[in-house]
Amino acid sequence: MILSRIGQALLTLLAATLLVFFLVRLTGNPAYFLLGQDATQADYARVTNQLGLDKPLATQFFMYLGDLLRGDLGTSFRLHDTPVSSIILDRLPATLAMGGAALALTIAVAVPLGIYSAYWRGGAVDKFARFLSALGQAVPSFWLGLTLILLFAIKYPILPSGGKGTPVHLILPAITLAFEPIARLTRLLRSSMIEELSSDHIKFLRIKGVPEREILWKHALRNAGLTSLTFVGILSISLLNGSVLVETVFVWPGLGRLLVESIHFRDFAIVQGLVFVILAAFIVATLLVDLLYMVLNPRLRHASYM
Repeated sequence: MILSRIGQALLTLLAATLLVFFLVRLTGNPAYFLLGQDATQADYARVTNQLGLDKPLATQFFMYLGDLLRGDLGTSFRLHDTPVSSIILDRLPATLAMGGAALALTIAVAVPLGIYSAYWRGGAVDKFARFLSALGQAVPSFWLGLTLILLFAIKYPILPSGGKGTPVHLILPAITLAFEPIARLTRLLRSSMIEELSSDHIKFLRIKGVPEREILWKHALRNAGLTSLTFVGILSISLLNGSVLVETVFVWPGLGRLLVESIHFRDFAIVQGLVFVILAAFIVATLLVDLLYMVLNPRLRHASYM
């Protein structure tokens, strides 16, 4: 099973790399951004030749694929031929900081809220959890970010409106980035917990006199949490890679904002490198989640041997 998943992952990565490679070239020639409108056609042809964009697309792709196999993501023509790998590593800490804070906030809020909304089904906690789930999936992240800036940075200037500096700068971006995942994880965990708490297994534990706290956090959560495991695994990568909209709203110097800038200036190497790294991280996370499923659920482990 593991070898099959790895093979599927490599094919997916190759197909996505091919798709992104051709799509970014549909945006036009980056030489026009480098030279401006006053340049001659000879200047455009010279820069196009220097960038290697005058070669057939198939030749360009196989050259790029060969560089990838050697671990070379290319160089940015916009940033003075700086290696893409060093640009990504330079922006990565900012994205990790915001994504890590959002992930911690998501788990800290959604897990207890999902558990106790299922336990007190129909009560005040459950009504609040369902309201939050509906709101979180309906409110766009950019609107929420702008609203938080308006309230807590302009009307009541207690938090910075953007940029990166002290840990206080993380508060508004982390809340904005975590709001929608909190809603989704709360709803998913609540549904799983409701089903698990009505199972015969939990009824038997209650007959034995096992404390409710232990039933909730040890036995019920372990079984119900399996359905949320895939979501959390993928969520961790999506948050750590940052949100394009959130980083743009808060002028956060992370990978998401770098991607927007690179698309605007047609910096093919950075766009391709970022998409490749993000997709590879998603694939690795999915594979690790599958393996963790086998560890936590013996039935899947035995089924894979058959």
